[in-house]
Formats: sequence, C-alpha cells, structure tokens
Amino acid sequence: MINADTNAALNSSEATIGDVKRILSALKYSDDEWSTTVVGLIDQGIEHHAAFVLLIRSNLVGSAFALVRCIVELFVTGVWFLTCATDAQITKFRDKDKIDPTFGEMAKAIDTACDLDFFHNFKTQVWKALNSYTHTGILQVGRRFDGDTLQPSYTDAEILEMADAATLSLLMLVRPFLARHGHQVAAKEVDQHIGAAKAKYDAKGKKA
Repeated sequence: MINADTNAALNSSEATIGDVKRILSALKYSDDEWSTTVVGLIDQGIEHHAAFVLLIRSNLVGSAFALVRCIVELFVTGVWFLTCATDAQITKFRDKDKIDPTFGEMAKAIDTACDLDFFHNFKTQVWKALNSYTHTGILQVGRRFDGDTLQPSYTDAEILEMADAATLSLLMLVRPFLARHGHQVAAKEVDQHIGAAKAKYDAKGKKA
C-alpha cells in the first residue's frame, strides 16, 4: 500500500488535472482539424490520468505504470500537431489513422520548430523505460517479485516519479493548445501549475 505522502501527492496531481479541466471547459475553441485532433488527445490523456490514479489507489501499480507511456506519447504527438504537422499530415491521421514521423523524429522536429533542447533529450531519458513498463519488459517483470516472493514491489518513489511524468505531460500539452487559441490568461494559469510541479520534482531530486 502507498504511504501517506504518496497519497497526498496523488491527491495533489488529481486536483491539478481537475483545475485543468475547469480551465479548458470555460473556454471556446475553433473547430479546425488541428484543434479537434489535439483536444481529443487531451481528453484521452485526462482519462488515462484518472485511470492511473485509480489503479494506484487500487494497488494495481503495474497496470498504472503501463498507462504512462500512453500519456507521454499523446503529449509529444499533440505538441507535434500544434507546432509542426501540416494540414495534409493531420488529414492523413484523421482518414488513415497514420502518422509518418517516428516518436523520435517528432521530438526532434518540435525542438527545431520551437528552438528548444528538451523533447529529444526527454525521449532519450524516458522512452526505453516507459516501453518496458507498457510492453511488460524487464522493468515491469522485475517488479513482480519482492525478493523470492511473487509479490509486486514498486516503491513509493517510483510511483511519485510516474505520477509526475503523467501530470507534467498533460500540463505541457494543454499549455500550447491554449496559447495557440489565443487564451493567454488561461495559459498562464497552466504555467503556474507547471512551475509548481517542476518545483516539487526539483525538491525531490535534491533530497535524493
């Protein structure tokens, strides 16, 4: 079972995404293809986030971890749609359920388009581990044992790390979506959540 601090952190993550839902529902958006595509990704991400929290509280941690790759993937895909994708690429996704660039290519394209050095490094740091959790690789299989006992052995620190990844990914997709629609005040509200989430992450890193 998770400890009190981890439960409090989950409550905080849940409240953050609840506030994001409030911000999103209070505004109007265009019905352009890019907009409806990205808002669909955001809505699915919010559902995945709720499922992650529910699974953790139900002590089904491995299944919760398997969802985080889906959230990170839709985050990067959504930002790529917002910043890089052509109308033809968005139409191809709609009509054929196909995206030509790989995850890594999308990450590099976003960095180039936005003059960043984040998405490629982010992909390099987390993607292999997330794949292992989602596709039942050794990171997932290894945590089905506690010593010699067949019993899940996920730590609270690991749970918090995955919760942070899921929450930040959603925040960092919603922010540019709002900005592209010209909702700058709402985007700044989301910025505050991003800043708070990063501060918590940095504080944990200093304690480690």
